[in-house]
Amino acid sequence: MNNRYLKYCLIITVFIGLSSCKIQKDYVAPQIEEVSNYSNNTTIDTTSFATISWWKIFNDATLVSLIKEGLNNNLTLKNTVSLIKQSQLQLEIAGTQLYPSVNYGLTGAISKNSIESATTQNVIAAANVSYTLDLWGRIKNQNEAAFQAYLATEMANKQVQATLVTQIATIYFTLRDVDNKIIVAENMIKSLTEFKDVIEARYEGGFISKVDLNQVTINQKEAEVTLQALLRARGQLENALSTVLGSTPKSIPRGLALENQVFPSELPTGVPVDLLQRRPSILISERKLKAQLAIIGATEALKYPNFTLSLDVGSQITNPSLLFSTLTGNIVGPIFNKGRIDKSIQIEEEKYNQIVIEYEQAYLLAFQEVEDALIAIDTYYKEFEIRKEQLQLSQEALNLSWVRYNEGVTSFLEFINLQTSLFSSQLKASESYKLHLQSIVKLYLALGGGWENEN
Repeated sequence: MNNRYLKYCLIITVFIGLSSCKIQKDYVAPQIEEVSNYSNNTTIDTTSFATISWWKIFNDATLVSLIKEGLNNNLTLKNTVSLIKQSQLQLEIAGTQLYPSVNYGLTGAISKNSIESATTQNVIAAANVSYTLDLWGRIKNQNEAAFQAYLATEMANKQVQATLVTQIATIYFTLRDVDNKIIVAENMIKSLTEFKDVIEARYEGGFISKVDLNQVTINQKEAEVTLQALLRARGQLENALSTVLGSTPKSIPRGLALENQVFPSELPTGVPVDLLQRRPSILISERKLKAQLAIIGATEALKYPNFTLSLDVGSQITNPSLLFSTLTGNIVGPIFNKGRIDKSIQIEEEKYNQIVIEYEQAYLLAFQEVEDALIAIDTYYKEFEIRKEQLQLSQEALNLSWVRYNEGVTSFLEFINLQTSLFSSQLKASESYKLHLQSIVKLYLALGGGWENEN
């Protein structure tokens, strides 16, 4: 009795000792260039514009409604949801390896030989329970890899959400800009038509040459061509936005005019290191690194023996009183394939190094996009202010030129040129403000915002 007790204690001690040899790699984040602040920021602010919920940064209720529609119906987003479900199922499958495998079987046989004429029938029902002892952490590492892959898929879904929010806003601002330009073109055509009536009357009265009449007609036709191009752009933008919303082409509702679209007066960027905790593309790379680290651990575990316990329990159905049970242990380990396993480990390590580079590249790209957006926000706003001054000067010059032309001081060509300049200034002012708004949206995306769901 004592000997049997000692044997059990020895077996338990050996298994505990072997369990302490589990291969588990500790994750250490790759080293990146530490930058305390963005180049155009004079102060360090720990808050970030990206932490504001997307439905709070837009002041246009129609735009918010369109974004909600896109988040509910966009086909690309639905596809990522399906990928998340697949990844979750893979995680659950990997988790089943931690538990015993239970199977059943039924065997039937009929035998007869040449000596005895009697027929023997034998039917056996049995159940098998087998369990692989994860002494080296191979199964645990496989589960960890599946878990990190699942988290990466979830983060990829958030990346699609963030991109979708900004994509809808960007197209919407472009659409409102085109709406603005259509109004400008229609007003210009109306104005040129009125001038043309005056010029025609003067031409018929013999006061001016046909050159003046032709010039105003040429400008009128040019404005009409511009209007057709804008109408074409508006229709195509509505079609593009409909597709993003997961719909067939439809008329897009409008909310506030472009000039009434505003963002919070303060756009804090936080510090560059915040990108590591917020930016989906970086977080995806980090999850991939952790998954690959676990894969390396699982691959290294192949160098050591695999322990499996198996229990068979059953009975003979034709003779239920006949029961049987068998407990077996199985140890399988590599002998001549160690070189193949070592090379497999090296391959997985190289994959890890590759993902490290992707992680670093994701950070550099994020840093660049933030810097580019900050530059664009500042310069496009200043450009818009200059355009407004230019627009005011163009209007004043046009009014004075018409007076000068009526008094015979200047030629009609001067007036036509100034009218063309006014038309161009109106279109460019709208364009500058649209680009300013889109730059703010790009900053929001670059900082990692836009992927929360409204409760």
